[in-house]
Amino acid sequence: MEFLSSIFTEGVILSALGGVAYPLLTLLERIQQPNANKIDLKDVSFYVSIFIYVFLASIIGYIYFHDKLNFAVNDRLLAFHVGITAPLLIRALATALPKQKNPK
Repeated sequence: MEFLSSIFTEGVILSALGGVAYPLLTLLERIQQPNANKIDLKDVSFYVSIFIYVFLASIIGYIYFHDKLNFAVNDRLLAFHVGITAPLLIRALATALPKQKNPK
């Protein structure tokens, strides 16, 4: 149990909540648009994508805040911000990598 409490620190939990906020904000934006593609809430891929966002945000939060134990208000906001931007950061890194050309 001590191992889990060392992993799931306040920074990781706040980052994970930020990871949940990103797809929920996207869902809210799509609901408000009259002609937008509707999201099928029965589709498993929607929930899998939320799980992936939370997982990625937790990993990035762990990397950022692993050794930090005392959180001030600014640190909490930073942890939440890291969670929201983690999926965007990883997507940007993945698209920025040059594609390998097949050697002939």
